[in-house]
Amino acid sequence: MGSRTARTGLMVRQRNVTASAVMRAIVREGPSGRKELAAATGATFTTITKTVAELIELGALAESPPAAPRGVGRPVVPLDVPATRLVVGAHLHPERTSCGAFTLRGDQVAWRSATATGSTRTERIAEAVQLVADIVAEAGAADVLGVGMATPWAEAHHGEPPPLLADVDHDELRRGLRERLPHPVRLEPNVRALAVEHYWWGGGGDDVLTVLVGRSVRAAQIRGGELSWDSPGAGGLVSHLVVPGSDRPCSCGQRGCIKATCTDDALVRRAVEAELLPAGSSQHDLYPADDTAGLRELRQARAEELGRVIPLIMSLVAPGETIVRGRLGRPDEIDACIEAIRHRYRALVGREANVRYDDSTRPGYWARASAALALDRYLATPLEQEQERA
Repeated sequence: MGSRTARTGLMVRQRNVTASAVMRAIVREGPSGRKELAAATGATFTTITKTVAELIELGALAESPPAAPRGVGRPVVPLDVPATRLVVGAHLHPERTSCGAFTLRGDQVAWRSATATGSTRTERIAEAVQLVADIVAEAGAADVLGVGMATPWAEAHHGEPPPLLADVDHDELRRGLRERLPHPVRLEPNVRALAVEHYWWGGGGDDVLTVLVGRSVRAAQIRGGELSWDSPGAGGLVSHLVVPGSDRPCSCGQRGCIKATCTDDALVRRAVEAELLPAGSSQHDLYPADDTAGLRELRQARAEELGRVIPLIMSLVAPGETIVRGRLGRPDEIDACIEAIRHRYRALVGREANVRYDDSTRPGYWARASAALALDRYLATPLEQEQERA
């Protein structure tokens, strides 16, 4: 009896693994026939046929009209994810919450942005949860497979700088969502959402490092189709790597940390100290419409500092491609940063860096990145989750 139970458990796990491989291949590569899926996943044609039949029965896959035959043999019947299946994503910004519903191909079907009005973190969570619940209802709760939410990540360590209302507790936010919604929920810092969205919907490769520059500098890496560093707090925070050539004091006791040198918060402090900005300024004030020579010099210095330290991260994790994101300044300042990265990386490892800057700022983008978190969670165990929904 024990061996039979063990075999049954193994079979269930294998079915889930195969179903995940099938769904991931279709989302990444587009509609595919059964033979294509067998080749892409390494499973036998018989196994693929059984798995696909189960996924079709559960509504996770649908057959498209067969393509016109190009020779002798049966026409290929493409399989695709139904356009009616949706994922919802929401993003907590210090000034607003955005939320949208998207197909499993990343096409937007609903989107809304609401100005933040809560005066406490509890109120901030409540208004965010309400917006998510409204979008889920608008999209059709029965069609939603899951909810993803991305939150900002401030350098709140050692009490400096003071956290914002949007720096909410993840556990409290998760509880608020689960009290209102029956759907699976995934919460991650914003850089991890960017990395996942790039992989599923942005044409990203299997080995990409994303570096996000803002109130903090944070990194996320997709390797082999999976996020490296299992937990949001287990990796990716590079605050206390030392920037070569920097002597700026950090609250951790070191000098020259990324946190004290390259973040927007550090740049604001320097601008206030130099009387380029008034006390109480925020990161948005670093990029005014009526720009000044002093602010440009600060941003240019930060671009060069990033150019010295980002190659250290790259040399450590050895990605196939690196994408730098965040608001860094004018185009010439961004170009200076990327060129400095290339120069330093070449000096460190003796080869050219595959690195570029990407600034996706279109409306709905952050909600889309957050929705990709829900997609990623669903595709990890689609068969299991579909059976729970049935």
